Amino acid sequence: MSDQDLSTVANTPSTESDSPQDDSATQDNHVLAKLTLEIQQTPQEYLPNLLQIVRLFRESVTLKRAPSDIAEQKAATENLEANRLAQQHKALKELTTLWIEEGDEQEQTETWESPSGA
Repeated sequence: MSDQDLSTVANTPSTESDSPQDDSATQDNHVLAKLTLEIQQTPQEYLPNLLQIVRLFRESVTLKRAPSDIAEQKAATENLEANRLAQQHKALKELTTLWIEEGDEQEQTETWESPSGA
């Protein structure tokens, strides 16, 4: 795009009366053209600062998480913990059943008496 094209785009008012049929790609192009024009009009010595500002802005908006995302992640974490506990409970139950059914009676008696006598 030439500087004149950018100037024309940059001077186009952005109002609520813009056509609702404008697709988002066209609007994105207008915004990008306006941003490019602003950058071109910025004195060279300030471009490193502008770059830093743009990067910080991008990082701040991309790091923000929607509350629903946080809630979903918390629910998923709680669900994983509940599943882990259920698996541990099941494994302990199976081990206890196996120990009772197949275990040595002498060992079971000693094991029972050990905590009882302590």
